Amino acid sequence: MNLRPEDISIGVTLFRRLAYLEEALDSAVNQTVPVKVNLYDDGCQDQAALNRILSRFGNRVNHHRNTKTLGLFQNMNQCIWNSPTPWVSVLHDDDALATDFVERILAVAPAVDACSLFCGGTLYMNKDSRVFHRLEIQADTPWRKISAEEFAWRNWFSFPGQLINVATARAVGGFPVKSIYTGDWDLWFRLTAAQGAVQLSANLARYRVHLGANRGTTIAGKTGRKTACSAAQAKCNLARLRTSGAGPRFDRIKWLCVHRPLYRDLLIYSWDMPARLLWYNRQLLLLAKPPGRKSHLLHWVSKLFGNPGIRLAGLARTLGERLGFKMPQTF
Repeated sequence: MNLRPEDISIGVTLFRRLAYLEEALDSAVNQTVPVKVNLYDDGCQDQAALNRILSRFGNRVNHHRNTKTLGLFQNMNQCIWNSPTPWVSVLHDDDALATDFVERILAVAPAVDACSLFCGGTLYMNKDSRVFHRLEIQADTPWRKISAEEFAWRNWFSFPGQLINVATARAVGGFPVKSIYTGDWDLWFRLTAAQGAVQLSANLARYRVHLGANRGTTIAGKTGRKTACSAAQAKCNLARLRTSGAGPRFDRIKWLCVHRPLYRDLLIYSWDMPARLLWYNRQLLLLAKPPGRKSHLLHWVSKLFGNPGIRLAGLARTLGERLGFKMPQTF
């Protein structure tokens, strides 16, 4: 595949959150191989603060303000519909790209015959930019092709660090604008089914985990719908495969083995979660195979004490963190 720097741009999405924007723009602008950077503003209310941030980057960032508020996934689609290049990477204002993101993709592209999506590994960072978790990646080769069936069962990366073929993304309809949580995964699957996906064995981005009120992932987690939405998306993907003549039926145990939900999420959000959805998440927890001692302990708490036990465990974790104790970030 012939891929050049001038074929790539980075689209950064923004709503009202400015706390992490400078770090996101810095990671996009200061690539080891520079590319065009566009900021898609969906209604920032502090224009003075935004202008101060943008003044640091000068003409290296093109600022586009939507005439009306479009919503998260529709604003993400603006990066595709208005892309000035045949390939675009969409970056949220609270995430960041590795400085060699573009360079690494350009290095493997000549060996790739065709694909419509590049992705890689992901580093998870907290609100203070401290890395606390690494999403598992294939490390024995520089890159590998991911099949549509693999992407049907699981989303193989956490949003940032992808590169999308614009023409294919437009042809399959872009991000579904009414999605609650899995709209990105929905597009990744459709892109992979259309022309294939390539995953690099390198960490291409940093994904920020925080409890900001404007963060869609936080809302899905607090309401208990995060895992339910993921299960529904896997079912939808597999059904699409079957309509094309191939693809297994959904198997909940297999999905739990592949999906590997983070128990940490249940502890963080259990206190705010509605009882019915907390019960649902606990049942999935008990079906999943515990990967370690802390996970086994959480299983026993769930079995013996039900919803109240999980809520108290989550409260204990939160209080411990606030008191300065080093609490487990992921297990």
